Amino acid sequence: MAHARRPAIASDDWMLEQQLRAEMEAEAWRRLRRETAAPPPAPAEPDYHRSGGVILKALVRFGLAGFGAYLAWIAALDSALGEFEVWLAVGAGFIVTLSLSLLGPARGLVLALAETMRWGLIAGAGLAALWLLANPPA
Repeated sequence: MAHARRPAIASDDWMLEQQLRAEMEAEAWRRLRRETAAPPPAPAEPDYHRSGGVILKALVRFGLAGFGAYLAWIAALDSALGEFEVWLAVGAGFIVTLSLSLLGPARGLVLALAETMRWGLIAGAGLAALWLLANPPA
């Protein structure tokens, strides 16, 4: 028994075979993921009518919130509340209207008003330029 046989489970050949099996399985998984992966999404065209200027939207939201505060002020004065309660109603009207302008259908209204404001500013600047060209300063 000078030459005892080593167990086959821990031999170098067995370890090499296990490593090759693991590498083949990893490659098969990579190939499967690559073949079943969804194609990359096509770049979407930007919707210029849905992406208004942030500053114009902020101005519109501030104007709507101011209008909500004004309505709350009228309601508070009509209810004959005290001065502190009127200020609370005005602040609550402003904050609630500003918050609601970020949700659902009000976002569409804000977008439409911002687009209207944008084109109003462009038309106003164009008319002002035409007026200055027609009536140069003396």
